[in-house]
Amino acid sequence: MPVLKRPLSAFMLGACLFALSACDSDSNPTPDAGSGVDAGSDAGTDAGTEQPPPVIPEGHTLLTPSATELHTVSWEDAGAPLRFAFVAQAGHHYDLIVEAGSDGYSLEMRDGAGKSLDYGIPSRRVSSTPYAWHWSGFTAGAVHTVEVTWFSEYSEAPVAPFSFRFVDMGPDDHGDLYATATPWTPSEQVLTGSGEHWGERDLLSFQSVADNVYALECTFPTPYWDLSILNFRGQRYGVTDNTTFEETQAATAFKSPGGVFYASIKDQKDNTSTQPYTCVLKDMGKEDHGDSVQTATVLAAGTASVQAKFETFTDTDVFSLGVVSGHHYRVSCTIDGNKQCGVRTAAPGGEFVSPQGDRTRATFKASQSTHFVSVNTSPVVPTRWVEGRYTLQFEDLGADDHGDTLATATPLTGPTQAVSARILDPVDHDFFSFQATAGQRYQFACDWKDSPGQVQFHADFRDAQGNWVSYSREHVGARWVQTFEAQGSGTYGIDLWTDPTFTVLGDSTCQFDVLAP
Repeated sequence: MPVLKRPLSAFMLGACLFALSACDSDSNPTPDAGSGVDAGSDAGTDAGTEQPPPVIPEGHTLLTPSATELHTVSWEDAGAPLRFAFVAQAGHHYDLIVEAGSDGYSLEMRDGAGKSLDYGIPSRRVSSTPYAWHWSGFTAGAVHTVEVTWFSEYSEAPVAPFSFRFVDMGPDDHGDLYATATPWTPSEQVLTGSGEHWGERDLLSFQSVADNVYALECTFPTPYWDLSILNFRGQRYGVTDNTTFEETQAATAFKSPGGVFYASIKDQKDNTSTQPYTCVLKDMGKEDHGDSVQTATVLAAGTASVQAKFETFTDTDVFSLGVVSGHHYRVSCTIDGNKQCGVRTAAPGGEFVSPQGDRTRATFKASQSTHFVSVNTSPVVPTRWVEGRYTLQFEDLGADDHGDTLATATPLTGPTQAVSARILDPVDHDFFSFQATAGQRYQFACDWKDSPGQVQFHADFRDAQGNWVSYSREHVGARWVQTFEAQGSGTYGIDLWTDPTFTVLGDSTCQFDVLAP
């Protein structure tokens, strides 16, 4: 065991005067009876053999746990950390409670070999509320050190002392540090635990397989428990929102990138129950569909529907659909329960586009032999995640009847010409072109839709550069009529389109007229 070489400082003497229970200038002090080594099952085969006293690193003040004793230490040198040590009992839970009114600080707790087990900067100024550090999962007689360094963003020198209590909270069933987490194997076996007091957490570590989905579900004796899945950096991969709702069941799931992860279970209720909680961690295997265009599930041309599920609330399923270039398609999603599903589409090499209005359905015109469809659910964090099973349906609406731009427009010659138009989806535009003479008036009229849900078509007159030009519009009998007077001779276009919020689309009969002078 390495020994931290540092002479006893004045602060250590001051700490002794504040009754820190055990101070010794010798590098091998004997802790008092209050923090002695547990001589129970950890004492070895010969219980009568006296164990050597634990070695306290030089320059550290030994702390004896006490529920009431308050320690107040001044910062005599802002650049020199305060160093403490404590001797653990097997399976006990220790709280170092920094009192309100303490100056800003950083804290690091290490094991006897110098490995960092906990670190943080909970306060950057004089604190207004207490802060509790929770440590458990230690072996009997293990010596741990605590180093506290002054840290403030609001003053150039310490303005308040460091005040704290160090309390042995009794036995703890599961460790609450990453290094002392209880190992757990995903299975159908139920794990039982207890929230010994408010704020204390249980950490359980498990080995995961890359791209597998893991589901964690717990039942608690009281509401307001925090349940999440973390990596060793504390990043959350699976969370629940049961800290604000009076729920006693919580569940979450995540897709693992591989490696060790941790289930974090924390009691957030003031009056902690003595009843245990139960949890089950399951390995659900690989997700059913890929979440990118590179891992998309390939669907053959003509596929009518596919069954799928959302394994996590952040799950995205991507499909590569075989299509016919020039055809329009409609994709729609229906899902069970109270969940929602949203559909987006993308041409190969393009960005995914969300539909306007109803997100459960989308339409597109295929430009290549494949088209991508992405499906996801609401990203809102639930209290209890349950798999969402959905059906994705595909409809081939057929080939486009008219071009989508002036360059591919259907020519109109007049003087009177009937045309049929079919707007297959909200992204579809039907373009017509005609040669105009300056001062001549032209008219374009289509059916007026009276029935609820019918699509009202709109038409814009455009010049050869695609710019909108003014016209008049009126409702005449069973038709709407638009009249345009050419300001100059040349090619003009008529852009027929519909409101993108409509989902019931169809055909319309239109008429082009060259009006008498």
